[in-house]
Amino acid sequence: MDKTSFTETRDNLTNDLADAIADKFGIDWKQTLYQDLLKPLYSGIAARLKIAAHYGQANTPQSVAEQASYWATTYTAKSSENATDDYRKASDALTTSKQSSFRTFHV
Repeated sequence: MDKTSFTETRDNLTNDLADAIADKFGIDWKQTLYQDLLKPLYSGIAARLKIAAHYGQANTPQSVAEQASYWATTYTAKSSENATDDYRKASDALTTSKQSSFRTFHV
């Protein structure tokens, strides 16, 4: 995420979302710095805030195809088709890995 997008997530944050982030994660998002995105939790929150700002809370992409399309047009400089394929492959790998770990753990 570029610095401008990050700043928008911080400066345009509603009080309700700021309170929710503080309650759930103990983070005062309005005081975060761009460098904080080096922390995975912070970068995940920033990405989710950007999605919410673009789609609204109720209309976020739900299916892998919708998420791939959004990611390809918002987060990467690759051609849209290659980025979408990469996203789907990563999603499939994560799903397969989680299922494998679940089976192994519960055997």
